[in-house]
Amino acid sequence: MSTNSVYKNNPNARLCHIMKWDHFDGYGFNLHAEKGKPGQYIGKVDEGSPAEAAGLRQGDRILEVNGHSIADKTHKQVVEAIKELPNETKLLVIDPHEDGQDAHITDVTKIPEKQVNNSAPKETENGTLNLNMTAAELRAKLKERKKFDPKKEAIDFKKKFDIVQKL
Repeated sequence: MSTNSVYKNNPNARLCHIMKWDHFDGYGFNLHAEKGKPGQYIGKVDEGSPAEAAGLRQGDRILEVNGHSIADKTHKQVVEAIKELPNETKLLVIDPHEDGQDAHITDVTKIPEKQVNNSAPKETENGTLNLNMTAAELRAKLKERKKFDPKKEAIDFKKKFDIVQKL
């Protein structure tokens, strides 16, 4: 199926030409698929990323990658197709609400109602993890975090004794 025929069948389709930037790691979006459900979707799109600049939006359903239909492709095959060209990719996408196939789309950024600090994220009803932070955001957060230096912290004798007793 060619891009022109997809445009004729689906006038709301958008062609997003994404090119990697030297100062940005990757394209800046997550690929999302659900087991047992057809299609590949755009998960979170990083703010200020090449994907955002190209017009990619969260929830978009991918129709084609680099001019080739992905209708019968697995998640792994779609990832390989995106990586086929080293510094760019062309994604033909459609907004799921205009697509008419939005019955099986879930909100991938839904935040759990109650999550204890430092606990693992809970699984959602469909069996996928609800990760609400992109790799770029995590790297930035870890970079900002102050590193613990035990030599600089003063610990009283009782606390040292308790630590040794636990060993």
